[in-house]
Amino acid sequence: MKIAVLGWGSLFWQPKELAFDKEFKWKEDGPTLPIEFARISSNGRLTLVLTEKGTEVSTLYAFSTYKTVNEAILNLAVREGSGRKSIGFYNKKEEIFSPETFKFKQNIKKWIEQTAFDAVIWTNLDEKWLVDNRKTDPNKRVEYLKELRGNKSVLAEEYIRKTPIQIKTKYRKLIEKELKWTPIK
Repeated sequence: MKIAVLGWGSLFWQPKELAFDKEFKWKEDGPTLPIEFARISSNGRLTLVLTEKGTEVSTLYAFSTYKTVNEAILNLAVREGSGRKSIGFYNKKEEIFSPETFKFKQNIKKWIEQTAFDAVIWTNLDEKWLVDNRKTDPNKRVEYLKELRGNKSVLAEEYIRKTPIQIKTKYRKLIEKELKWTPIK
């Protein structure tokens, strides 16, 4: 079974335990999906997630070295430090989407039909705006980043600057303009 792993953030530049074909590398013509900096991680970074309020961008994909969807899902969950429920997938042969309520099914189906992949998996985390048990205003993302100090600020800047260049979201453009956090490789 050929399984694609979608990426748009640190998975691309910091794959850690992700088992993917290093010779195949990451390809830049993955499905177009709405992505945005809309999740505050436990270490303070403002990270990218799929969201209806996101900017439609072409995602990246790699070729998993695992031969079953369950193994590939487990591998991605380990890399993300999350549970299996935070990994979305589509099995083309069995016509199964998880979660069943995934809002961007047509984007995935349209893309996979043009490929030789049998399945595709992705990190499927929701927006998250809690910091130290306080809700942060999603409309004040740049202000949130400006207020970060020390290691949290460094990690947040690294994440945004190392995000693949093609992930040009509304807030990335604003962050680049306001903070001068331009892309680096």
